[in-house]
Amino acid sequence: MDFLNKLNPQQRKAVTAADGPVLVVAGPGSGKTRVLTQRIAYLIANEGVRPWQILAVTFTNKAAKEMDARVKAMLNEQATDGIMLGTFHSICARILRRESDHLPLGSNFVIFDSDDQERIVKSIVKEFNLNDKLYRAASVHASISRAKNELISAEEYPINVYRDEVVKRVYIEYQKRLIASNAVDFDDLLVYTARLLEENPAVKEKYAQRYKHILVDEFQDTNMAQYNLLKNLASYTLLLWIPSRSWSPPSNSSRASVP
Repeated sequence: MDFLNKLNPQQRKAVTAADGPVLVVAGPGSGKTRVLTQRIAYLIANEGVRPWQILAVTFTNKAAKEMDARVKAMLNEQATDGIMLGTFHSICARILRRESDHLPLGSNFVIFDSDDQERIVKSIVKEFNLNDKLYRAASVHASISRAKNELISAEEYPINVYRDEVVKRVYIEYQKRLIASNAVDFDDLLVYTARLLEENPAVKEKYAQRYKHILVDEFQDTNMAQYNLLKNLASYTLLLWIPSRSWSPPSNSSRASVP
């Protein structure tokens, strides 16, 4: 493993950490992506971990492509075949298409982009005869998105002021129209997957048993839906968390610092 010789002591400690939860605290420019990708290569080449037992999650397509290219450069395409590597949304989309029997959607569901989402909300606001100056589509959709990221369904949306009541009505109708169109928005990808794992023990166990190693880039930026998703997937795993800023680790976690 020649690439290990290019790591500083702290990076090497993180890459070769023993089995169990590991938290790597690292700042910008400290080599987080290098640590994460070389950890994947180390697991496959040195620990005998099968590629399909590894799940690596990041927040952007650019980061995912960079990680994939680096791992393949260190090993080879055949040795890395089967790794589940991508953004939260892309990984959730793949899981949902495989498990569509548990959803109110078909496996060929479409993913509406931000323009589609706002267009639907705008049409609902108009049909409900709401003042579009008071209830701008972008603002109403932002409230719906925040609720989804906290795993709050349309029916559970809390009402404290009149605006909340309006948002709840729009939210309920918005979800109905997405389902009628066999569509999801970006937040639904996370919500459906988190609930799928939470409510279906057999499905949860299938994926949790498969992914023995879960590596998460920028863990400190996860929202409630993403955290819930990871918690369920990691219920049987040896987990590597890689945030870029300080974060309080679980009491049974190892901790490595990358300066």
